[in-house]
Amino acid sequence: MPPLLKLKFFVCALFASIQAHAAISVLVTDQNKQALEHAIIEIAASDTAKQKTAKETLVMDQINKAFEPHVLAAPINSYVSFPNSDDIRHHVYSFSKAKPFELKLYAGQPKSPIIFENTGVVVLGCNIHDSMVGYIYVHNNNHVYMSNEKGETTIALAPSEIKRAWLWHPRNAKGVSHKQAIDLAKLKQAKGVVELALTVSPEKATGSFEDVFKTTN
Repeated sequence: MPPLLKLKFFVCALFASIQAHAAISVLVTDQNKQALEHAIIEIAASDTAKQKTAKETLVMDQINKAFEPHVLAAPINSYVSFPNSDDIRHHVYSFSKAKPFELKLYAGQPKSPIIFENTGVVVLGCNIHDSMVGYIYVHNNNHVYMSNEKGETTIALAPSEIKRAWLWHPRNAKGVSHKQAIDLAKLKQAKGVVELALTVSPEKATGSFEDVFKTTN
């Protein structure tokens, strides 16, 4: 191979390697600069692959009178199982437009998982224990990331691959279904950690299923 051709090949391979390992570190905070756990970043990227349904059934458990995980990100058309790991019975239901359903009073494992065929936020409640609130975020993009307890997450994409991006959190002051558009300039000019801020309601204001559901429509 001629030297010039070798050099071109090396440069192309190096660029492809950099793109493959590109990532953006993100910190999600509230209006008081406090870290936000369970924030979801959804990205429409330049790749055109269709959203794949989860290969395995996803799980939304019930442990110590709480939904676990508190927030579950589910690709569209995924099946979700709702086991009850408590030693008491629960009655799980949702009135959300994306997926209204009901699992009447039960213990252990329900007979069948439930399919979530529409995008949107599904707010979960228990008809017996009103303080139990959980969320299923149903999406149709291949790139979805959730912040940890420190408000941190990493977007496994190069900035140039991002076409549109949204930020969601269950306590969004504009309502539980609201997705905030992310300024792409912040992501594309990123140096170090990108901080994304969101105005949220106090936790006590969303302490029951009834309180949360009032903000879903």
